[in-house]
Amino acid sequence: MTARDFTKFGECYRCGGNWQGQQLIPADYVEVSVQADAPHVQPGGPIVGDHAFGPGYGYQWWLPDGGLGDYSAIGVYNQYIYVDPVRETVIIKLSANPAYGTTTRESDNKDLENIAVLRAISQHCT
Repeated sequence: MTARDFTKFGECYRCGGNWQGQQLIPADYVEVSVQADAPHVQPGGPIVGDHAFGPGYGYQWWLPDGGLGDYSAIGVYNQYIYVDPVRETVIIKLSANPAYGTTTRESDNKDLENIAVLRAISQHCT
C-alpha cells in the first residue's frame, strides 16, 4: 500500500467507516474496534512484558494513554496510521525503525516519542 492508500483507510476509519458517502465498514464495528474491551488491554498498562508504551488495544488499533480519543495502527518497524477524530486528522508515518521490537526499551521502540510527535502535529494543524 502507498501512503495515499493508508491515508484513505485512516480517513475512512476517522469517518466511522464511511468513505465519500458510502458506508464501507459498519459504524458500530468501527466504534468498538477502537476501544479496549478487557481489563488487560486498557491504556496505561504494559501489554508485552515491560514495554514502556502502555497503550490500550482494540481490534488491531493501539490506543495511547491520555484519553484523547486518538488511535494508531502500528507496523512492524514503527510505521503509523495515526487517527485523531477529535481534530479531524489522519497522519501517515512510513519511515522504518530497524530496532523496533528488538527489546522492550523505549530508546529502541520510540513509541512514546512517535505518539508525542504525531499528537503535536495534529494539535498544530487544527
